[in-house]
Amino acid sequence: MPRSIIAICGALVIGSLLALASLQLNFPTGWIGALVLVAWTMWAWRRWAKLEKTTGLEPSAPERNVRFYAIGTALLFGHQVVTLAYPDIDFHVGQGTYLAIDSWTILAAMIGVSFVVSKAGSNRDERDETIIARGTKAGFVSLIAGLVVFSFVMGFLPPIQGKSLTLFMAANIQIAIIVASLLIKYVVQLIEYARDTDANNAIGPVE
Repeated sequence: MPRSIIAICGALVIGSLLALASLQLNFPTGWIGALVLVAWTMWAWRRWAKLEKTTGLEPSAPERNVRFYAIGTALLFGHQVVTLAYPDIDFHVGQGTYLAIDSWTILAAMIGVSFVVSKAGSNRDERDETIIARGTKAGFVSLIAGLVVFSFVMGFLPPIQGKSLTLFMAANIQIAIIVASLLIKYVVQLIEYARDTDANNAIGPVE
């Protein structure tokens, strides 16, 4: 579990740094994020294959999928947070920055990785269904809470600030809320998997 949290935090930082680098250098950096995601996926896959052969303690297929999704989502969310920190910049495609292209590039890599890992196997048992349901509930609650807070803030913004917040920026804030809720969903699922593993280790092997 600590490694998963460190990896997620690392993905958040990398996504943020890529957005900052794109702004400062006026150079597309999304492809770097895509390569990082693919490289991490390959490294993790090899590591788990090695664990399967040596100790048999590799994560189950559904848990591996959650880890892949969490890293990709964290990478994208880190990029979005920095992008939204510059409301005065028009980050439409073709408007002088590469932020939109970078986001789409990272998203494309996420979709590609998700497709590959889902094809590799995702057989679920009752434990997986329970854990997935808990994560989905947490993600849904956080999504509703985020949208409610955003709507409340929008309703009480001073007129000047309200006019400065464009529909495009408001839409991107809502997208960021959705991505954040997905990240919360995956983190909760990873926590539940870790708790389940610790509980099984505490019980010990069944005779």
